[in-house]
Amino acid sequence: MSASPKQIGVIVIGLGIAGKVRVRDLKEGVSGFFLKGVVSRRPVQLEDVQAYSFEEAMSDPDVGAVMICTEPGNHEVYVRKSLENDKHVLVEYPLALSSETARCLHTLAETKGLILHEENIAMLTETYIEVKKKAASTPLVSADYCLKSRHNGWIEDFDKSGLPFVSGVSTLQCMISLFGDLKVQSGSLVYEGDGGYTAQANLLTATGSPISLTRAAFKEQKRQKQEVYTFTDGVLDLDKLNKTTNSKPGLFMQDMLLFYNKILNCNTSSEAKDLTIASLQLAEEIHSHFTNPSL
Repeated sequence: MSASPKQIGVIVIGLGIAGKVRVRDLKEGVSGFFLKGVVSRRPVQLEDVQAYSFEEAMSDPDVGAVMICTEPGNHEVYVRKSLENDKHVLVEYPLALSSETARCLHTLAETKGLILHEENIAMLTETYIEVKKKAASTPLVSADYCLKSRHNGWIEDFDKSGLPFVSGVSTLQCMISLFGDLKVQSGSLVYEGDGGYTAQANLLTATGSPISLTRAAFKEQKRQKQEVYTFTDGVLDLDKLNKTTNSKPGLFMQDMLLFYNKILNCNTSSEAKDLTIASLQLAEEIHSHFTNPSL
């Protein structure tokens, strides 16, 4: 008879969209984690969910891990204090607002023998997996990526979220993972009348293939994403991909299982750390081309 999987108590910090998804998945009880409670600046009105203060969560010996789902500007403090209190950490991207801070947090996790896992569910999607397969066998000619989204209260506030390619560092992580080291050709930031913005970056792969990235946020903008990958044998038709695979758990659940398995197997591989730091460094280089980074 096989042993029962190790059960790890978890606190979710932040009850925005991502935090509520984490709570939902934890309540399903299939990941090896069990929900101890939540930390939120708002009243907790979820059935059978206990409210904790952050200090209570840190001092509870039954809390082995935290999942941080707050604005990016708060990530450093919560990650650092959680690691200092011997808690494994899952944090929504970006891990931190600078590559140097990210490096320091990973060093702290390594020193404490803890897992520091940065979420990037984009790298779990069917689209990413298919592009990855294609890029492994066929040379890239060019790539164009555009994401438009609505203001959410912090994405447009660079003090809370970081500049656009930090708050959207997931895209850079995907591009580096797909196509290797990238060189910045140019970057620009244009402000709109309603407080919105359009940020653009032009990159080159090591073989000279151009990658164009656009991130925009506006008050009344519905979320729209467009990806076009052109390879030497033609454009990859992303519309034909099956993006709804019922046999798999949801993307956030998959991410949670990755985190759990890292803890279970003491997996402290430097691969994820290196990608996090390289992506933030790339974002910083793009932003160095901005002539007006602040309103």
